[in-house]
Amino acid sequence: MALILMQYIPSTRARRQSADSQQTPAYKDLVWHNCYGDFKCARLEVPMDWHGTSEEASKTVELALVKVDALVPITDKNYGGAVVLNPGGPGGSGVGQVLRGGHHVQKILSAGPDADEHTAKYFDIIGFDPRGVNNTRPLFTCFPDHLAAAAWALEEDANGFMDTSDIAFDNVWASKRAMAEGCSKRWAEEGLAKHMDTAPVARDIVEIFERHGEWREKEAKWLLSLPEAASYSEADREEMAARTKYKPGKEMVQYWGFSYGTILGSHLATMYPDRIHRAVLDGVADSHDYMAAGWTTNLRDTDMLVAKFAEYCHEGGPGHCAMYHEDGPAVIAGNVQKAMTALKHNPISVSGNSTYGPEIVTDNDLKRLLRDIVYNPLRELPTTAQVMHEILQGSAPTLADWKRKSRPAIGESLSYECERDGPYSASCHTTSQSSMIQWEATYGIACTDGSPRTGETKEEFKQYADKLMASSGLIGAAWASIMLPCTSWHARPHWRYDGNFHNTTAHPILFVGNTFDPVTPLHNAFVMAKGFEGAGVLHQDSEGHCTYASPSMCSGRALREYFQTGTLPGKMGGLEDWEGMGKVCGVDRVPFDGYEKGSTPGLPEGETDRELWEAMVGLNQVWP
Repeated sequence: MALILMQYIPSTRARRQSADSQQTPAYKDLVWHNCYGDFKCARLEVPMDWHGTSEEASKTVELALVKVDALVPITDKNYGGAVVLNPGGPGGSGVGQVLRGGHHVQKILSAGPDADEHTAKYFDIIGFDPRGVNNTRPLFTCFPDHLAAAAWALEEDANGFMDTSDIAFDNVWASKRAMAEGCSKRWAEEGLAKHMDTAPVARDIVEIFERHGEWREKEAKWLLSLPEAASYSEADREEMAARTKYKPGKEMVQYWGFSYGTILGSHLATMYPDRIHRAVLDGVADSHDYMAAGWTTNLRDTDMLVAKFAEYCHEGGPGHCAMYHEDGPAVIAGNVQKAMTALKHNPISVSGNSTYGPEIVTDNDLKRLLRDIVYNPLRELPTTAQVMHEILQGSAPTLADWKRKSRPAIGESLSYECERDGPYSASCHTTSQSSMIQWEATYGIACTDGSPRTGETKEEFKQYADKLMASSGLIGAAWASIMLPCTSWHARPHWRYDGNFHNTTAHPILFVGNTFDPVTPLHNAFVMAKGFEGAGVLHQDSEGHCTYASPSMCSGRALREYFQTGTLPGKMGGLEDWEGMGKVCGVDRVPFDGYEKGSTPGLPEGETDRELWEAMVGLNQVWP
């Protein structure tokens, strides 16, 4: 896990201990510092227990934040405020998400070249690492250092998924429970495990906007004190001061959340409905199922990707798809199934060379690859087709190379800082590799959010896992393993939202879903939208996870219009019995049409907004 912010931004405690001559912020001040190029970084100290009624009432959490500044100063009449992102997981790094794609998001949501100069809006884009995640402190980790974590990851890979052998389920059951048992008890004693579920994180987001409002007012006063502001009239100054004034307890929230980020967004919208100015929930999870610790409504469309793979492969032709067959999609789909089962009893040996040692490529390796690539079919299916083609030919160099690159940083020694700070410190988990989904934090968040599963027997969990594996041959086994640690998780949340996710928000929410999303089916968008008065649904007719899985100028314009004016797209009727506001958007590229990683194709025919197109393609290239 790469801790990418710590070397640039000292903790608030360290800043309070700085020299008297240096101006230091108050307890909750938001202070931005230059960090990576034109990115700004900050730390925001918040109470660990927002209610102050637990043993952790005196403890705090330091949230790590990163920002892409708006294209106009905050005193400009076109400044539209901040938009906070969450990448999902749970356990995903919002800091990493914005560092990779924040500038693209800024271009998508901010006014385009044809905007009215009087109404155009330009936004700050903010990412943050939630409680326990990545750069936020304390860091939630189940391992004393990155070497122990790497050894565990290698053992996990060796155990395989639950369905890879006759003993795999038994091994996975024992290993994940061993990790969960000690980890949850340790962090329950430390306190963090009781305060990292979604409800306090939703409150953290409200606090980010409160402190941003306070910063906005101070920043505006500073800008107006500069010599170049001397030409402003008194009326202009009064108008700028009024527009940028901090509104304690009334700062409005603008949010774009993906996957689990829609769980967080639905918490926000239900707990703080009067705060919602704009909220896009993209790749919608069923909050009711999630809070029940089910995760059973996610995989209804996953295996449709095999059929779509075959269709796109045949349309793409032999020049773009290594699995192409002239007899059509049915034959291609059959060959895909053959490739997926070929390694079950016949692993492939890959000889070593002067750079790498020998490898054995197994059924489990292919399943691990498929677990990752289903999220972004447009970008990843050509590589997948090459892997499967090689397997059918009895070789596997591409999959072997992927396996090598995905290994943890087992060869990196522990740092001096780790020895100084001791086991379980953030210093002991700093490596050259970056994990955008931190699985320990995933368990810490999901197991405390969900209804208790502690005490569930091995036989009971096996029945649950069998149902998920039956629902998806592609990733059902991987999906079932997410809830397994919860059977031995001993921490429960101090503050948990127990409502029904129904409310009327200050401004309607926009839910977004793809036709065949592998883990957040379109159906969920309609289910959740029915709970929020006036909500809309944007249906992107594509495969993959969230809108960034396929560049769509139609979707990009709809998202921009929503953030610019609050307008929900169109009027949809008849689909999923949905009669509310909505729209169906097509996409501008499909798998095997010549789209390549690392390149930006030309503008679609009839389009003129090059910046929007490059931003949509850019997100597809760098997310998730």
